[in-house]
Amino acid sequence: MAATKSKSPPRPRRITGKEDDLMADEARQILRAEMVRRGYSFKMLAEALAEQQGGGPIELVQSLTNKVNRGRFSFAFFLRAARAMGVPSLELEAVLPPSTSVESAK
Repeated sequence: MAATKSKSPPRPRRITGKEDDLMADEARQILRAEMVRRGYSFKMLAEALAEQQGGGPIELVQSLTNKVNRGRFSFAFFLRAARAMGVPSLELEAVLPPSTSVESAK
């Protein structure tokens, strides 16, 4: 009887961390696009966030700038920032062209 090679199961995709970098970059682009669309500077966003929190802790403009430019922020922060700027809804397809989406990088 001839030996047959059995197919090995497909190897799981390696996680390199690049996916996280792509998502952080996309998050940064989306938030920055909304800031530009609504005419918000980082100073104005910091003031709007402070006003939204009702006199709570004020985020320094420089730390806010660093956080947004790195793209390393929580979705909760993104929602707070979007609401502080008065963003009623967000269509992701309108923000980024398909060639820059995370799906195309896979």
